[in-house]
Amino acid sequence: MSVGPQSLAAMRRKVLVNFGLFLLFFIFYLVAAVVQTPSFKEVAVLPALGMPLGMLLSLLIFPVSWLIMGVWFWRSK
Repeated sequence: MSVGPQSLAAMRRKVLVNFGLFLLFFIFYLVAAVVQTPSFKEVAVLPALGMPLGMLLSLLIFPVSWLIMGVWFWRSK
């Protein structure tokens, strides 16, 4: 069973999209975690949408992950 160049290109594109989505979430998660450390307290207390930025980033972790999962399911068709 041989694999054609078109299927390899499609698989490569899917791998890049999947790792890209994971990297996007990982960076967002790390930024949210780092902002809430004592070293970045001044950044965490900045007002954003009527609440501290650190709290907003914490609350956005799950919606961002759901959005990324939605994009993943949409792209997997």
